[in-house]
Amino acid sequence: MHKCKILTTSNGKGGTGKTTLNTFIAETLFARGNNILLIDLDHNCCLSEMYGFELQEETSKDFLSGKIFQPYLIKETLNGEPLPIKEMKVGDVYHHMDIIPSDLDMNMLANIMDTQLKIQLKKSGFLEQYDYIILDPPGTWNAQTRNAVFAADTILISGTCSNLDLRATKNYFDQLSNCCLESDVYVVCNKFKKELNPEGIFEAYKAQFNDFLLDFPIPDIKSFKKFVADPINYKIHPTVKARLEKLVDIITEAQDD
Repeated sequence: MHKCKILTTSNGKGGTGKTTLNTFIAETLFARGNNILLIDLDHNCCLSEMYGFELQEETSKDFLSGKIFQPYLIKETLNGEPLPIKEMKVGDVYHHMDIIPSDLDMNMLANIMDTQLKIQLKKSGFLEQYDYIILDPPGTWNAQTRNAVFAADTILISGTCSNLDLRATKNYFDQLSNCCLESDVYVVCNKFKKELNPEGIFEAYKAQFNDFLLDFPIPDIKSFKKFVADPINYKIHPTVKARLEKLVDIITEAQDD
């Protein structure tokens, strides 16, 4: 039986690499032959702009307000090869990645229910159309972020390697702990550069989050826009790529259990 998995990377603080991780996860899952829907819930529209879908007529603001529409197509493949291809044959396998972009006025939706997105996803039929839905909320604890965490099967909390982010991540983790969520929750130490990070910061994350922390930090990706433009040919250091692939393996295996 088909089961769509919903995941989000979030934090109550901006600048922790949420959109970067959400996008890498989406690109990796798409490359593995999954149908992907990205939903940008951040009024800064970073994810939408990265894919070239900013300032569209239909947005996640409309979706959360009750409107159901067809998401915008980002990319598609046939038998793993980019389209267009002249014709499809019996046995061909088609995959697509789509997006519902955000709106600069998303913050106007301050009084919606925390489960509005979950309800809309059921009504829309998207749970039957996609293998993974990835939600990109803002770095604040507002209605859009609450909708993301209440809809998600898996929540990845990302915090960069700084004492400020460590404290912000703890605050956010404690906040989620009070929400009675049934989601799988992971903490990841993100944007790690050994020569630039405070001494002992990863060990401090370990002490704070124990088994919730992924046991490896995620290195920074130098040029993420170039990666998005050409994820197949963009050269990522093998160590960085291996850790990012392992991250995707962990969160997808948890959702398959």
